[in-house]
Amino acid sequence: MKKQQGLSNFQITAVVTQSMIGLILLGIARRAARLAGIDGVFVTLLTGVLSAAIAAVMILLCNRFPNLTVIEFSQEILGKFFGRLYGAFFVFYAMLVTAVTVRGFADALKMLLLPKTPIEFVMITMLILCSYCVAGGISSVSRINEIFLFPVIIVISLVILMNMGDVDLFRYRAVFSNGIKPILNGIPEMSTAYLGYEILLFLAPVVKNKDKMMPYGLSGIAIPLVLYTGLVFVSIGVDGALATADIIYPTIQLARRISLLGSSIEKFDILFILLWILSIYTTLITFLYMASISVTRLAGLRNYKPFIFILIPLIYMIAILPEDIADLNTVVLLSDYIGMAVVLSCIPMLLISIVRKKGGKNNGS
Repeated sequence: MKKQQGLSNFQITAVVTQSMIGLILLGIARRAARLAGIDGVFVTLLTGVLSAAIAAVMILLCNRFPNLTVIEFSQEILGKFFGRLYGAFFVFYAMLVTAVTVRGFADALKMLLLPKTPIEFVMITMLILCSYCVAGGISSVSRINEIFLFPVIIVISLVILMNMGDVDLFRYRAVFSNGIKPILNGIPEMSTAYLGYEILLFLAPVVKNKDKMMPYGLSGIAIPLVLYTGLVFVSIGVDGALATADIIYPTIQLARRISLLGSSIEKFDILFILLWILSIYTTLITFLYMASISVTRLAGLRNYKPFIFILIPLIYMIAILPEDIADLNTVVLLSDYIGMAVVLSCIPMLLISIVRKKGGKNNGS
């Protein structure tokens, strides 16, 4: 019997998780503390739950068009013109996220490990490595995500667990002291920390068991939810909300506090940074894959590989444009807003598909 082709259930989880765990990993606690203070743990947890709910809507939408990507079924739902406009919007978004991620990665790596290395060299090297993987197709992308998932989870979990003993629970006596308003106000900006699960919009045509996308897709979101909440809880519990809000990379600060096996492994932060680099790599290959597939389907073609090498120079040009960290933050903010528009657009598209009787049992999709 011929073996069924496509992504396994576990690969769905791995791809979603690794797409979400990226640049924000270093500063997730800083953002939470800045937005909600001592209530940062709750804004992180609640935002993760809401993100999972949006992802569930996204999966329901994809299940109505199991053999199409979002670029294709958006044209069925919205019509050719608006569907193509939406597709172009998605291409720009995927390129922008790839660009700001590789630029943010290069800046952080220069600060943490390679102060004398030009960021241009770091970005070009990473983009070349990413293009090589993406050219191997979704099977290569999913396999890389699958291989790196457990090491990344283990190292982040160690950062949380090894610092748990230093958490001062007395700091949390003031939770909800300002009511629920700081938590609710922090949800919109915190939501951008969970972006990355948009890859679900491209997975339906390439998974083995399409009826398993819901549980395994949501499992992929549950992992970052638990890890992010744990990091925020420990960071605020150890350093306090005010101090955490002022630390550029609180997660690195936590990693530097760890000494495994006595003095045998003193530089645990170096190990953490190496695993963080793998997380950045998996995020980049996923978004580069989305960008190349999107522009290919938008053009009505099937072979996406030539577009990878067309997009790489454009992505590099976007990445090199910001002159300083302030400019980069502006571009990151733009990509965050666009990302939220993309994920939230799935709600009206699902409703429109139901009203217009598009997808599902109503056609051959």
